[in-house]
Amino acid sequence: MPGDGKADALARLEAALADRHFSVVAKAAKLAAEGLHYELCPKLAAAYRRLLDKPAKSDPSCIAKKALVRALVELDYGDVDFYLEGLRYTQMEPVWGGRVDTATDVRASCAMGLVATGYTRALVELIPVLNDAEAPVRVGAVRAIACGNRREAELLLRAKVLAGDAEPAVLGECFVALLAVEPDESLAFVARYLSCDDDALREHAALALGESRLDAALPLLKAAWDEPVSSPEFRNALLRGAALLRSDAAFDWLLEIASTSNARAAAQVIESLCLYRQNAKLAERLEAALAERGDTALLSQFRERWEK
Repeated sequence: MPGDGKADALARLEAALADRHFSVVAKAAKLAAEGLHYELCPKLAAAYRRLLDKPAKSDPSCIAKKALVRALVELDYGDVDFYLEGLRYTQMEPVWGGRVDTATDVRASCAMGLVATGYTRALVELIPVLNDAEAPVRVGAVRAIACGNRREAELLLRAKVLAGDAEPAVLGECFVALLAVEPDESLAFVARYLSCDDDALREHAALALGESRLDAALPLLKAAWDEPVSSPEFRNALLRGAALLRSDAAFDWLLEIASTSNARAAAQVIESLCLYRQNAKLAERLEAALAERGDTALLSQFRERWEK
């Protein structure tokens, strides 16, 4: 009977979740999420709590706990207290030259899980996580905040950007989130950072504008390109950002650069557009633009990268 097969599968997963070996538990958690076994949420939570006893020994590197929390988030587990506890969980383990916190993924996943519960104070609880000692947790907090109330999310994310962060990627994630939750209001805010003094932050702003897929982002990228003094890395980021827009206007601009700008810029266009190797029409247009230049080295680069 089909029902008997499902019951047997659930029984096996339950037994695996109770196993003493962390790798077995982690695999069972992944299978529970993939199988959409919502009824196993209490067992998943119980397995997580069991592994809090002597954690570095029972679950080194948080392998099982990471899988368990991810599964619970995917299965819409709604226990607010579970996630609140997880936001504060750390697991310091010895490494060469010191100790490292292996619970960063647990805290990041709990941030997303808490917001998904609809808890009204979720974003308030994420403020400390937004300032976590570990950059991956801060990134996870930004992504979770972007899934909350839009107005509150915009306020928190802008405040985080203005306060700054030691890791530019965290602020880059804020740019992406702002352009998702309040695109019209955030374009000008993010575009300001195209002219800041921090090269890494400028690059993140360019890429975030591209990821936004907003038509109004292209003129901002083009204006930054026309600035007389820019590092090669930033100009490359502008081209990559334009490529991420995936609009005809962006492709037209990149093809114009490929045919009329210097060889370095043309080479960067070839690389930036590699995402679309399967687009036969775009490949034909890019090859034609490069052929006009009569630069055999660029044509060779194009064929090597696009004909794989």
